[in-house]
Amino acid sequence: MNHPIPIRMLNEIQYCERLFYFMHVQKLFDENVDTVEGSAQHERAERSKRPSKMGPKELWGDAPRSLKLGDELLNITGVLDAVSHEENSWIPVESKHSSAPDGLNPFKVDGFLLEGSAWPNDQIQLCAQGLLLNANGYPCEYGYLFYRGNKKKVKIYFTEDLIAATKYYIKKAHEILVLSADESAIPKPLIDSNKCFRCSLNYICLPDETNYLLGASSTIRKIVPSRADGGVLYVSEPGAKLGKSGEELIIQYKDGQKQGVPIKDIIQVSLIGNVQCSTQLLHFLMQSNIHVSYLSSHGRLIGVSSSLVTKNVLTRQQQFIKFTNPEFGLNLAKQIVYAKIRNQRTLLRRNGGSEVKEILTDLKSLSDSALNVLSIEQLRGIEGISAKRYFAGFPFMLKNELRELNLMKGRNRRPPKDPVNVLLSLGYTLLTRDIHAACGSVGLDPMFGCYHRPEAGRPALVLDVMETFRPLIVDSIVIRALNTGEISLKDFYIGKDSCQLLKHGRDSFFAIYERRMHETITEPIFGYKISYRRMLDLHIRMLARYIEGELPEYKPLMTR
Repeated sequence: MNHPIPIRMLNEIQYCERLFYFMHVQKLFDENVDTVEGSAQHERAERSKRPSKMGPKELWGDAPRSLKLGDELLNITGVLDAVSHEENSWIPVESKHSSAPDGLNPFKVDGFLLEGSAWPNDQIQLCAQGLLLNANGYPCEYGYLFYRGNKKKVKIYFTEDLIAATKYYIKKAHEILVLSADESAIPKPLIDSNKCFRCSLNYICLPDETNYLLGASSTIRKIVPSRADGGVLYVSEPGAKLGKSGEELIIQYKDGQKQGVPIKDIIQVSLIGNVQCSTQLLHFLMQSNIHVSYLSSHGRLIGVSSSLVTKNVLTRQQQFIKFTNPEFGLNLAKQIVYAKIRNQRTLLRRNGGSEVKEILTDLKSLSDSALNVLSIEQLRGIEGISAKRYFAGFPFMLKNELRELNLMKGRNRRPPKDPVNVLLSLGYTLLTRDIHAACGSVGLDPMFGCYHRPEAGRPALVLDVMETFRPLIVDSIVIRALNTGEISLKDFYIGKDSCQLLKHGRDSFFAIYERRMHETITEPIFGYKISYRRMLDLHIRMLARYIEGELPEYKPLMTR
């Protein structure tokens, strides 16, 4: 027998089978402002429940505050958050954040006729609670749905059609879970459905984008949010301590001052240098899928704390299989290197002036050659030559007075020896952190790539994906920061064989980087504008769909 279906899953499967698949097969549920706030409300409600002083007989004579029930015949299980008792019947009560429909017309769902004053998926979830109560000896004929959006309480009778519809979706849920081992069993996205606008996972599902790339629809609606819900919190003050109080992250500084930040407004936390984080806070952040990155005082990425790798194991399985296929890996790597060289060329063309004309010609030739190589080794050779040519032209993108100061001596690192390379290295570290987090959210293994060699401690897939975005995000902000004077020589310590960015300069660069990640850019295939951080997420998800076999190809981001 299959494992019992939690009744909360029935809400998603009736709403959209693809939503059910992503949430309960691939476990791709990301926290956002609404879900974090909802979890906090639930936590507050649980804390407010006082233990009853009644004995077992008296307790079961009244309606319990909540019940956890299951039934082998229905093959479902669930927690009923609220149960009341009236007219010799046990009544499940379910609250929803949304508003109730107008109720003018009944809903026709897969041949079943349901009440029009409550959404079908909510009715089915409530009915499943009623079926569990009846199966466990608690007579139940109806339940209540309370919609907070318009403060409407709806009485739902468990009619023959509603019961039949509920059992139909229980069966369908089991079928999808059984078929989930086959990657071709991913349910197709809805076409031009208004449900997609209300769906909490629309930016994961990418319904219009997928249908467009598959040729199933020519419509691209603006469903994907332009920007992420929150921001990245940087803490670099030596001796600072992070803790949690209620729904706030508390920063306590060495001088005794405190600062609170709502956790619902945070998507990542970066700790630089000697900063401590309490276990209580770390547990909560990991449960909320908020990554915590640890950087050295000089900006080197040391590690990342995140929840257990439980998402999307089927996609990771396909990642390992396909990336070890030489033809698949080479074809993907060629697209990545081609896009990287073209983006470098675009940046030089926009900012380099007449001095880089010969380099632009070379980069165009090298990018075209990248598509025709026969091996990864040849591709690495072309990429190495193009990188050398590109960085030879990099100083020409700086203002004349900066160029005269000889701020860049080619590309150097470990440690970087000049101000430009210091900023490039720090920017690439931040980009590595962001792509690492995005890969984890999608469920891909950041350590196994198609282009960079697998080595202990090297996030090969992160470096693969990063190639395309280096010039678009990091290189461009380094040029802008120096040319505008936001970062100047006074922000650096320049030694004989090394160069370091001082704390005030580092803090300024963090702000410059985050400003760039919030800037919007037009996605060239779909034509809408989204932020660079959202663009990272979008392209990694499309890469995952290509690996899964849902999309026929993956095209890295290229700007004109």
